[in-house]
Parts: sequence; structure tokens; C-alpha cells
Amino acid sequence: MGLSPGLVLAGLVVVILTQATRVAAGRRGPYAATLGLSVIGLLGGEVLAAGGHLAQPSIGVLHPVADVLVMVVTQAAGALAFAQTAE
Repeated sequence: MGLSPGLVLAGLVVVILTQATRVAAGRRGPYAATLGLSVIGLLGGEVLAAGGHLAQPSIGVLHPVADVLVMVVTQAAGALAFAQTAE
């Protein structure tokens, strides 16, 4: 029994957005924290889509608009939190 295509796609979305954040924001914190924020954003986006908001378009079981929107918000909040701890 192989991995679910939805799980593989979700993993790719998380890794790609985490890498994009690292390129855009530089070394603003540990990679594990940035990765964790991306996972939280993905789960939050799926919860938002399950509630009927931003549920379209969907690619398989993922809702990329909602996922990316919530990931951007969580990464921005993480950037603010890391900036305040660095001061």
C-alpha cells in the first residue's frame, strides 16, 4: 500500500512554501520552526476550506488557495515573532 497522492501533494506544498519563505525572509529562525509554521498553515487552510470558505479550486483533496493564504499569514506571524525575540 503506497502513500496517498493527497499526502504527497501536501508534503510538496509544505516544502516548497517553506523554501520560498527561507529565500524571501532569509535566516530568520530555525528551519524546523519555519517548517512547523508551514504545516500549521496547511492544516489551518484545510480547516478553512472544510468550513466552506475558499473551498474552490481544489486539486484532489487539497485546496491551494486557502492553504497558501493561511500559510502566508502564519509565516508572517512567525516572522514578527522571530523579529521581536531578536531585539
